[in-house]
Amino acid sequence: MSFEIDIAPKPDNTYRFVVWTVGPSVERKYPRLVALEADVVVAARSGNEVRLLKNRRDAHSSMAWVGRHAQRGLGVFGFSPSHVKLDAGRWDQRLEWIAPVLVNGPVGHRVLAVWALNDKAQVTFKSKPPASQPHQMMRLYRSTLSNPTVVAGDFANNPIFHRNDPNHDMLELVAMMGANGLTSAYHHFTGLDHGDPREAPTRFQLDPLGQEVGHHVDYCFVPTEWLPALRSVQVGAREVWIRHVRSEEHVPLVFDFELDEVSRITRELRKRRS
Repeated sequence: MSFEIDIAPKPDNTYRFVVWTVGPSVERKYPRLVALEADVVVAARSGNEVRLLKNRRDAHSSMAWVGRHAQRGLGVFGFSPSHVKLDAGRWDQRLEWIAPVLVNGPVGHRVLAVWALNDKAQVTFKSKPPASQPHQMMRLYRSTLSNPTVVAGDFANNPIFHRNDPNHDMLELVAMMGANGLTSAYHHFTGLDHGDPREAPTRFQLDPLGQEVGHHVDYCFVPTEWLPALRSVQVGAREVWIRHVRSEEHVPLVFDFELDEVSRITRELRKRRS
């Protein structure tokens, strides 16, 4: 491995879930993505699989992807023994950057992958009042949330950006997650509140004065029942994962769950909710 990585190796008997907004240069970053040793990676701003395979980037077992342009979409990678596929029958295309994905393997569950894009999405659900796509997701995918589901990705939001509008406010979204039995794994593990200045930044960008600023805007909400199986949370360091910040760059969030325990919990959840 000819590059530095600050994420600890995946322990034995672990289910590893990663959130990393890789950017359109996923082909270049692919070796690092593989080095994360994930079972599943939610990768916003990712190129599609055709581009990857053309460049011999084929270590993953499967990929679900939605988008308009081959170099820039919303992807979910599966690495053997986990396999992913787009749940096309449940995909509501009125929410352009929300992708329902099925995960099969040692831990069988659903994923709602998120690339918020806020007001930049070209296809939107015309709700009244207007709301962000993650907020709309909690309404339009309510039936999906009755199954064991991980909601993860780039939310482009943090309580410090509060807009005095419950249909865009991050704390309101966190409350909606909680009402559906979902908890931010990072915040549970660290004991920090959402918006706490001690949150590890996951996105770095330049402000209007050209100064670099970092914010915590990437999240992984998991079934609350999974939390006893959560063993570690790691956030990549800016100096390791980012060479230059021109528009925006993100670092990975890595979540390790004890495999046997999270698999057992998920099976029990499916039985209880069926």
